[in-house]
Amino acid sequence: MNLFQKVKMEYSKVEWPSRTEVIHSTLWVVTMTVLVSIYLGIFDILAVRALNFLEALI
Repeated sequence: MNLFQKVKMEYSKVEWPSRTEVIHSTLWVVTMTVLVSIYLGIFDILAVRALNFLEALI
């Protein structure tokens, strides 16, 4: 049994997700990415303002 036959045999064992599972997973990843980006953006703005405020006190 050569390498390509083994690969083909293992490839046939793979259980692929359904179309709806892929769509739901993709939407979940995109949603979480947007939410984390908003959270980090707000944190960054607040941190910059806090540092500017502290710098003004010095």
